[in-house]
Amino acid sequence: MWSSWQIGANLLWAYTGALAVDLGASGIQQSTVTGVQTLGNASMQWAWGSLTDRFGRRPFLFIGLLAIGMTAALVPFAHNAWQLILLLLVPTIIGSAAIPAWNGLLGDITTMKGRGRFVGIVTAIGTIASAMALVVVGFFAVSIGLTGLAQYQVPMYLACVASIIAVICVLILKETVRVSKHRVFRIRESVKETPRFVRFLIINIIFFTAMGAAWPLFPIVSRGILNVDLFLIGVFTAIFSISSGIAQIAGGVLTDHFGRKPIIIIARSLIFIAPLCSALGAITGNIWFLVPLNISGGFLTGLFIVSSTAWLLDSAPPIYRGTVVALFNFFTGVAAFCSAMVSGFVLDYLTLHVPYATAVILMLLTIVVLRVFASFGYLAINETLVKLPAPTIPRVPGPDRAP
Repeated sequence: MWSSWQIGANLLWAYTGALAVDLGASGIQQSTVTGVQTLGNASMQWAWGSLTDRFGRRPFLFIGLLAIGMTAALVPFAHNAWQLILLLLVPTIIGSAAIPAWNGLLGDITTMKGRGRFVGIVTAIGTIASAMALVVVGFFAVSIGLTGLAQYQVPMYLACVASIIAVICVLILKETVRVSKHRVFRIRESVKETPRFVRFLIINIIFFTAMGAAWPLFPIVSRGILNVDLFLIGVFTAIFSISSGIAQIAGGVLTDHFGRKPIIIIARSLIFIAPLCSALGAITGNIWFLVPLNISGGFLTGLFIVSSTAWLLDSAPPIYRGTVVALFNFFTGVAAFCSAMVSGFVLDYLTLHVPYATAVILMLLTIVVLRVFASFGYLAINETLVKLPAPTIPRVPGPDRAP
């Protein structure tokens, strides 16, 4: 289920930014396309998380994955950037139902001792599967002779098929939560029962604000400035996914051994490399700067996914796991959305005074500095991994020491 889901979702989002560029999106429209993804995935998660804790994981996995498949099927019918935004908006909001259900499911079937390792392995399998799909699909999208907007039909329709396979898998998935009678939308109670959560959330809101500002700029650099074709977009996205998959496997082991906090700090303190490489690519006109961008971005993102997921699942009581993860995704998603929108306005303003490529480069270099300073906040988070002391074995005295 996870692998099919990731193939469908990654095929959808890997090409949506490039499609917006080809549809002639302005800076604000490009930011809106990015923002719809982040805000759409986050805006309803507080509700979906509470509902999945109340009614179970399967119904919301089904609803969410079906919505992602429908989105992919409809995207090729967009004829301008605003139509693309409207197509992405409602289905993506509904599709976010699957995210807290999935995270709650991971918490249900794992224990603290092996949680990081298990989450890392499972997520890595889906990530690597989607990477392979991106390369194959990107190759066929270019090689079969389709041109212009028609070439986007190949990845979108295959994303729809993959999502439907994930839906079928949900139908045979065993439910891990009994339908309970506790009141839904117990946000205050869930936060009160997770005292470390508020500080962790504030630190992440600040960092995701610095993160989100760069997201609309990445497809502008790759497609609008460097003119990367769909095959190489698939290859670069696959590099990101494979790097993320490797990091998730390694990160799972490391978080279980060294703790959640040091891995989170490493993942966030080095993520400035991604916008720096993007800026260098735009400055030099060399598309191969996108390789270290995606290697570093994928690896560090994978580390953060595993360590932060383990941190949240460690901190939340079982009955509030879906709600706590959803609240985290909601607030960080809103922060990233607002930042992405501001980024679009700033880009359109700067292009009135400086060349388009220069404006993008200046913004990326500013974001590098913002990410570095924002990462210092993670020094203040708590460690959640509780290491139990090794069992002591009473020593039996020998005959010469018998009382």
